[in-house]
Amino acid sequence: MQNKHSIIMEKTPLGKLFFLRLENALLLGQKGDSYEILSDFDDLEQDLKAWCIFKGEQFLEKKSFEHYTTYTLTKKSPNKFEFLNIQDENFQNEILNLAPTQTGLAARGSQNELANPNYHFELVSKEEIWSQNLNQLYEDSKKAQWNASKDIEWNEIGHYDKKMEFAIAQIMTYLVENELSALYIPAKFLAKISPYYTEVPLLLSSIIGDEARHIETFIKRAKATGLGLQYSTLTTQQSLFTLFKEEDYFKSSFLLHIMGEGTFIDLLQFLEVHSEDEPTKKLFNLARKDEARHVVYGMNNVKTCIASNPKKIELLKDAVFKRKHYLDELSGESTLLIESLALFAGKGSGASQIRQGFELVELLKQKMETNRTKRLVECGIDEDLAYDLSRAHTPNFM
Repeated sequence: MQNKHSIIMEKTPLGKLFFLRLENALLLGQKGDSYEILSDFDDLEQDLKAWCIFKGEQFLEKKSFEHYTTYTLTKKSPNKFEFLNIQDENFQNEILNLAPTQTGLAARGSQNELANPNYHFELVSKEEIWSQNLNQLYEDSKKAQWNASKDIEWNEIGHYDKKMEFAIAQIMTYLVENELSALYIPAKFLAKISPYYTEVPLLLSSIIGDEARHIETFIKRAKATGLGLQYSTLTTQQSLFTLFKEEDYFKSSFLLHIMGEGTFIDLLQFLEVHSEDEPTKKLFNLARKDEARHVVYGMNNVKTCIASNPKKIELLKDAVFKRKHYLDELSGESTLLIESLALFAGKGSGASQIRQGFELVELLKQKMETNRTKRLVECGIDEDLAYDLSRAHTPNFM
């Protein structure tokens, strides 16, 4: 279908601006469109003919009127954009299951100039990365932003005996390591996601921001009473390494957001309940709310994928048991962490207090296992398999 366009130049002389406007008008048009240039100058015909020959367009005619002159030409050069039917609302709102490969860094909805470079994004399947609640989660993340420097009353943290101070610092050391894992893993995948699915990198960016804030907060809490970070155990590092080295996004999302951060929600709640000062309670509470959003994304991502392709469950099963097999040969739980948690929950370093705290930690582990199983069932995994997968999760919690 031929379209007619008018370009009002008036007193604009031949030069950079004149040809810039003319070139853009034809750039956005379709082959066969006609263009009428209205100008106060009546001596542009030869220059426009030469420009048309150079650009592959067709000059048609010149018409002189009392106060202006028109020059008409037709676009003969190939279309530069893949024109979509923008009147079709359903087409506009449809999100393709496979991202176009030649859209570069253009977001979905852009008109893309032909022959864009291919960035070779690896994650181009909607099924693999999508979640139905992406926009809401992103909005929630913006509303829930908090500032570790301003929103925690660091001066109100009390002083504890040396053993409790060490236990708190050791717990914070462990939390920082795990939060670094939760920061680096989505960051590793971020540049692999096609921007056609813009909502996903936006949400992952907010998740990365959350983790950065948690890392800052837990380091500050470790330093708040003068001790600072303590011991990084091989047990923790080995467990996190198995999580970090996973290169499949779907498996990684499952292991991190559902198995790991899902378990972490219970840990943070445990720490919040047993904290003896309000600033520490608050920082655990705020971090837990952030983590809950991450878990919701992971669960909806996995649930959506399993619903469309139940065979994907085998991939998750494989990921969990391969990780378990690797860790079974190397290590168990971090004994330093368990004793620190027991001392923290028992509210003292006396033998009876640590014993009571240890019992609370054992109950925490049971709660973690039960809640992991529930989350897996909610994702669409058979209850028996969900139970087996939950039991096979790393004793490192993350």
